[in-house]
Amino acid sequence: MRSNLIISDLIDFNYINESSGVIGGRVYASTVAITSAGPGYAVAGAGAGANGQTTYTNAQTNTTVQDYGNIISSTSNAQATAYGRTGNQIARSSSDSTSIWFSISN
Repeated sequence: MRSNLIISDLIDFNYINESSGVIGGRVYASTVAITSAGPGYAVAGAGAGANGQTTYTNAQTNTTVQDYGNIISSTSNAQATAYGRTGNQIARSSSDSTSIWFSISN
């Protein structure tokens, strides 16, 4: 007998998306994070984009599938951060998503 526990779409979504005309250009930041986990697979994707005189973007993903015979687990995590600045105009965005799948058999 196998028991399954699925936890998916644990999203910490702090989204601020601004786009406004300022001297020297536009300021913009956008992020996305997506995850999925199931029996034998874990998928994670992250993307970040920013526009401005000063920009910073970071996207990280991590996936793990472990099989210990009677215990199988799959986890995926995705994080993205974006920052754009022109003058005193600032745009920020961050996204985080986690999915977990866990199975125990006797």
